Amino acid sequence: MRLDDTIAAIATPLQPSGLGVIRVSGNQAVPMVEQLFKSSNTTLKKSETHKLIQGWIHDDGKLIDKVLVVLMRSPRSYTTEDVVEIQCHGSPFILRTILDLVLRQGARLAEAGEFTQRAFLHGRIDLTQAEAVLDLVHAGSVVGARLAAQQLRGKLYHAIEEVKQQVVSTASLVEATIEFPEEDTEFMHRDECLQRIEQACTDIENLLVHADQGLRMREGFNVVLIGRPNVGKSSLMNTLLREQRAIVTTIPGTTRDYIEESVQIKGLAFRLTDTAGIRHTKDLIETEGIRQTHNVLSRADLVLLILDASEKLNDEDLSLFSEIIKERTITVLNKIDLLSGRKPDWYKEISGNESVLISAKTGDGCDELESRLFDKATQGGLPQEDEIWITNRRQKQAAEQALVALLQAREGLEQSKGEEFIAVDLRSSLNALGDIVGQTTSDDLLGRIFSDFCIGK
Repeated sequence: MRLDDTIAAIATPLQPSGLGVIRVSGNQAVPMVEQLFKSSNTTLKKSETHKLIQGWIHDDGKLIDKVLVVLMRSPRSYTTEDVVEIQCHGSPFILRTILDLVLRQGARLAEAGEFTQRAFLHGRIDLTQAEAVLDLVHAGSVVGARLAAQQLRGKLYHAIEEVKQQVVSTASLVEATIEFPEEDTEFMHRDECLQRIEQACTDIENLLVHADQGLRMREGFNVVLIGRPNVGKSSLMNTLLREQRAIVTTIPGTTRDYIEESVQIKGLAFRLTDTAGIRHTKDLIETEGIRQTHNVLSRADLVLLILDASEKLNDEDLSLFSEIIKERTITVLNKIDLLSGRKPDWYKEISGNESVLISAKTGDGCDELESRLFDKATQGGLPQEDEIWITNRRQKQAAEQALVALLQAREGLEQSKGEEFIAVDLRSSLNALGDIVGQTTSDDLLGRIFSDFCIGK
């Protein structure tokens, strides 16, 4: 990727709104925009950094829009280059028109995530902070946004740097022994190196403790609704979403495919999946839907097993009971509005399972169900203000690789293996740690990471 040209892009969604932003970054950003901008107060070139200027964007004297322009001079900008942002009215036509004018001045249309990639390549942010930017853009919950904000502050980067210092100091002692061997002398720094490796392993293990929970909080807990046909899965889905998303009829087998939607409960993101009712059927389409239900169920973080409280348990209900994993399942007894305030006769038969009585039709009990979902999802804890959580699969895999290499180095020291083997393990650990923050990350992987960004960020 070239870093010596000037890039431009629309940084706000292309839909009618009160405000739209065009972002320009590079060593020619100021002269390019200055050709298009008129202000009665000052010229863009002479303006103070980070100060808004009111004026007009024009095309050879033809006025396009009244705008506010802000110049952020290098290196005090997001990309560390000269950055100019044009704040205009949020008409998609106006935004495209102004962007075309900037491109005609010689700017290049930015690639997806190129502004953030330049910030990373110029050392403004590390890779964990760059990924946190993406997480904030796509944050779907209060907790997810909080975790992303912690990473954006550089907390994970500093934690990794502390571990690296332990490994580097250990590696320097081992490398010194290799470079300057003393005949018939045993490695003198063995205990010191073991102590430092132990500390580094402990630090990485602490980062990995909440990694799986952090991934779910970032992506949303996958909650699958299962049950035989007509027990009210789709009705419950609609009630939890507060909208009519799934089709509800009295005809068994209405849901043939699974439907996924996101909802936030007490600041935590959940991905609800309404599935086809599980029963014995000869209908080929319904059979395929049931097969997909079993596939989705195998990937679920939590399961809501829906039963019809107004009817007796049948073989299909009992079969589902035998398949579920109790620890991640809440049994939901629906249609209690048909029971006149009493529990079903078979309620004692499921007393060993976590259950809640609700009416998807009236909403009774749904608040309790949401509380149960939140409690079950947060058994691994919620991130505290001073805690550092890994929330990214790539980061988690790299941390695990670093830990494995350190454990091998520790084993080599304990078994008095050659210093050369220990040095190789320590270098492998450093490479994996560097991969987390982007110091040793391959160009192909960087390209994949930044390609997930939107254009303009």
